[in-house]
Amino acid sequence: MKKTTKFISVILVAAMMLLMMCSCANTSYICTVDGVKYPVGPYAFYAYYTRDKYEAQIAQYYGSTAFASALVSDVDTEGTKMYEYINSEVMASYVSHIIVNLKFEELGLELTEDQQSAIKTALQENWIDYYTEEGFADICRVLGITSSEFEEMVSVSYKYESLMSYLFGEGGEYEITEEELKSDFEENYERFRYIAFTKVDPETSLSLTTDELIAKKALVDDAYARALAGEDFGALVAEFSEDYIEITDGLDDTTKASYEETNRRNREDGIVTDKEGIFDYYYYYYYNYYLDSAIVDKVFTMEVGDIALIELSSSFWIIQKLDKNENESFYESKKDLIYSAISTPIIEEVFVEWEEDYAIVFNDATVNKYDPRKIEALFYQSGN
Repeated sequence: MKKTTKFISVILVAAMMLLMMCSCANTSYICTVDGVKYPVGPYAFYAYYTRDKYEAQIAQYYGSTAFASALVSDVDTEGTKMYEYINSEVMASYVSHIIVNLKFEELGLELTEDQQSAIKTALQENWIDYYTEEGFADICRVLGITSSEFEEMVSVSYKYESLMSYLFGEGGEYEITEEELKSDFEENYERFRYIAFTKVDPETSLSLTTDELIAKKALVDDAYARALAGEDFGALVAEFSEDYIEITDGLDDTTKASYEETNRRNREDGIVTDKEGIFDYYYYYYYNYYLDSAIVDKVFTMEVGDIALIELSSSFWIIQKLDKNENESFYESKKDLIYSAISTPIIEEVFVEWEEDYAIVFNDATVNKYDPRKIEALFYQSGN
C-alpha cells in the first residue's frame, strides 16, 4: 500500500512538472535564422519604441488616456486591431534589422570613420543626454541589453545607408543616376506660395458664424484682387496670411530666429510639393498631414506666375505658382525623397527575397510577451 501511494505521488509530481513546462513557454530568444537562435533585446527595442510612437501620436490628438481603447479599435475595414497592426510593424522592423546586419557582413561592407563618429554622437545626444545617464541605464535594463549593444542598435541605420549606397550608388546593381532624380523632380514636383484664411475659430475649433464668415470672405476678396492687380505677393502674405507668425516681444533668440525663417520661407520660397500633396515629410510621417488634392491639382495645371483662389471646407487659399527651378536648393531639398521614392519599391522586393533566403522563424511566445497591450511606455512619458 505504501509503495502504491508513493508511485502515485511520483506520477502526480511528474504531471505537474509537465504542466508547468507547457504553460511557461521559452521566451529566451526571439527567433531563429537558419536554425540559429537570436537574442530578445533588439526586438524588445522595436516593440517598446513602436508602441510608444503610437501612444504619443494618439495622446496628442485624443488625450493621454485614449491609448488603451485605441489599441483594440479597428484600423482598417478588414477589422485589424491597432495592437495587431503595431505587432506587424514591430516584426517588420526587426526583420529589416536582421537583414541589414547580415547583408552588411556578407558583402564585406564597413562603416566609415565619419559614420562611426556619427553613431557615437547620436547615442550620446539622442539617448544618453536626452534620457540622462540614469534613465538610459534603466532603458537598457528593461530591454536586457548593454550600452554597447544599444550602440549596435543605433548603428543599424548607418549600415542601411551603406547598404543602399552599395546597391543604388554609382556602379551598383540598381544604380540611380542624377539624371533620373532630376527627371523625377521635373515631372512630379511643383512650387507655390500661398495666403491662407481659416473658416474655423482657432480658440473654440468651431466653424465661424455667418457674420464672421462674411467678414473673412471680404478679406479674402481684397487680398485676391490686390494679388491679381500685381501687388507684391510676398507682401500680401505678410499682411493677410493666417499662417504668418507674429513676432512678439519676449521671445528667446532661438525661437525668434526660427519664426523669422519660417516667415521668410512663406514670403519668398513658398513650398515644393509632390503630386500626393506631401510638402514636408516630417509632417506627413508623424502627423499624416498633406495638402488637399484641390490645391495640388490646381498647382499642377497652372503656369508660373498664375494666381488662383481655392475654397476648401475649412479654409480659403490664394496661391501663386512659382518657378521650382529658380534656385537649385529647391531640387536639393527634395532629392532624398525622390531617391527614396525610386529605391523603396526595389529594396522592398529585394528584402522579401533575402528574408526568404534566411528562413526567419519567430518565437510566438516571445512575440506575445511584447504585445503592446502588455508592456508599459518606456521611451514616451505622458506630458512630454
